[in-house]
Amino acid sequence: MAASPPSLGSPHRKRCDSFFRAAGALLLFGLTFSVAVQPSLAQFVQLVSARKYYTLFLSPGHDGSREPLLREVFLSRFRNFGPTVVLPTYHAELPRQPYLEYRDSIDGRLLRVQKIGNQYWDNIRFPSGRPIELRTDALQRVLPRAPSQKIDFFEDTIQWGGWRPPIEDYWIVVDLGKMYASFRQTPAFGMGGSPPPTFQEFLTNQVVRVLPAGYRVQGSTVWWHFRRISSPEAYTTLHVEWKAWYR
Repeated sequence: MAASPPSLGSPHRKRCDSFFRAAGALLLFGLTFSVAVQPSLAQFVQLVSARKYYTLFLSPGHDGSREPLLREVFLSRFRNFGPTVVLPTYHAELPRQPYLEYRDSIDGRLLRVQKIGNQYWDNIRFPSGRPIELRTDALQRVLPRAPSQKIDFFEDTIQWGGWRPPIEDYWIVVDLGKMYASFRQTPAFGMGGSPPPTFQEFLTNQVVRVLPAGYRVQGSTVWWHFRRISSPEAYTTLHVEWKAWYR
């Protein structure tokens, strides 16, 4: 069992119940890696490992307001046990929440991505017997759940199925450090009142919901680590919800 999540700059390494309580609606955006081919072809290709990094931050607007954005970096490592094959694959977005930036690359080489409707399509070559790593970089806006309640959140579908099992390692890392730093800089702090909250206080009082259960907190990140996944469930849901004090 690893003691801390991997960083983007480190090599891949070989899994906490929630203390938050709140009801919330669901906002679904897909950055799942989906295969649009015959299942028999996909079963030659194993998703060996995945690392998903989500960074929330506030971007200053022209009118002095601050807009919440979500930076996503996904690293997926594959191994093909069959013959060399090219598989059409796609990521999907919400029609009302298009990506501000999106790109895919394999082993550092940018792929040609074609957008059709709300789907970003790649034709990925999986060479026989050789691993490859797909990297997805994306940026999107965060939409409010209920503007009158000042609640924002993001959600993603974490897809387990569609590839040859098992998935050896699956990391999910949500970095809240930049949001926490922005919260500490609000006018309520540093004005002779209460001292700025600790990160744990920020989690308890400002972050009102985190799913799924079973996460850990280290520094300013919330993370999950799953191993040897051969689950009959097709997917699970990642959900983070917080009070939008900046609106």
